[in-house]
Amino acid sequence: MAFLKTYGRGLIFIVVVFVLNSYLWITRLNQSFLNMEVLATSLFGSWILMALFLTFLLSTKQRFLVKLFGGLDQVYFWHRWLAIGSLGLIFLHQTTASDDGLIILARYAQLGLDVEDLGELARNLFIFLIVMALLSFIFKYEHFKYIHKLMILPYGLGLYHSFASSWIDLLSFDALSIFMVSTSLLGIGSSLYMLLFYQHVAFKFTGSVSEITYLNDTMMDIKLTMKKPYKFKAGQFAFIKLDQKKIMSGTHPFTISGSDDTSIYFTVKTLGDHTKNLYKDLKVGMKIHVSTPFGHMTFQTKKDKHVWIAGGIGVTPFISYLRSQNTLDKPAHLYYAVRSFEDAVHIDLLTHYQKQHPNFSFDIIDSKTKGRLTLDMLALDDHTSVSMCGPKPMIDAFVKGIRKENNRVEIYYEAFSFTGNLMKDVFRIGLTYAKQLVKKFNT
Repeated sequence: MAFLKTYGRGLIFIVVVFVLNSYLWITRLNQSFLNMEVLATSLFGSWILMALFLTFLLSTKQRFLVKLFGGLDQVYFWHRWLAIGSLGLIFLHQTTASDDGLIILARYAQLGLDVEDLGELARNLFIFLIVMALLSFIFKYEHFKYIHKLMILPYGLGLYHSFASSWIDLLSFDALSIFMVSTSLLGIGSSLYMLLFYQHVAFKFTGSVSEITYLNDTMMDIKLTMKKPYKFKAGQFAFIKLDQKKIMSGTHPFTISGSDDTSIYFTVKTLGDHTKNLYKDLKVGMKIHVSTPFGHMTFQTKKDKHVWIAGGIGVTPFISYLRSQNTLDKPAHLYYAVRSFEDAVHIDLLTHYQKQHPNFSFDIIDSKTKGRLTLDMLALDDHTSVSMCGPKPMIDAFVKGIRKENNRVEIYYEAFSFTGNLMKDVFRIGLTYAKQLVKKFNT
């Protein structure tokens, strides 16, 4: 039930696409009196194309998709699992593949390309790229980015293989043909958009770095004076890019930590090579290009009490909200979890806001001296809304615990990894299970 509550909207959209695809294929194949082997081969092959079409479509991060799926984190979730699912479908397709009665149409035969060899090449290349993407946590971001760019190659080869080796002429302009051509063009178009146009059209706003404040040895506040008004809701984030590729290549997401009349702020923590370069080499006067804002943790709730949970750099959406609010109508308490007190930032702002606003209070949970923040530290009841931002394992644990303890508590959170956490989660779960076995054996 919790899964459907979180991921249901995206799941419904995906199921509709697959059901419609299956209905069109089954109806068309039944009209041709083809056998079950042909049906299985065609269905599994078409499901691969549907999974890849949706994977490429979701990669565009279009506003209507983000809204439909309920947030960019959900878009990334389904993008990742559709790609993984297509890998499983490839193996199913391989085991059920049949060419009984298959005749290659003249339009494909005259090209002189071996359809079967192209299918195998597409399969092997796709498997290699998917495995590399799953291991993205051991690569640098730019390597992960290039892996994604290469995905269009097996997709294009797979499309040609599918159209050329189908028992049905998929260019006959019946309902199935129109559906397959449309989804294929959308898939290819989405990939080409990300390859050729995304960097130029998605960053509609430009700002000049007007102030840099170094909060500690690893975190900084960047003030951008924008060329035109930038509208966002407190708690949202945006992707940014620099013209100086040596400092930061590609695009990266950062939470908007506040604004004033003509400027917006980003609070950045050095988590990788690019953010380290940003911390070290960014200078006043440099231009930064900003995307439209994303994120649904916008503090819009009718509950009477707010509990905020921030892990490390996850404090930024709460800072953004406090900077934008002159008053708080309802009580809000922030639990700010950090590894050590030295890692905590914006303490002066939080302290000042607490003195000025009796409805706001906060605690810094320093794991070195106080231990980790736990569920029993929180005062939750039916009238509570919980907003969270921080490391994914931390947020996932709190979401699971809160829903188990009281499912009437409203939960809003932002916790996703730009390159995914799947293999990390697999290793973590495996290690935990191994430790439990060892402990059980020793006792």
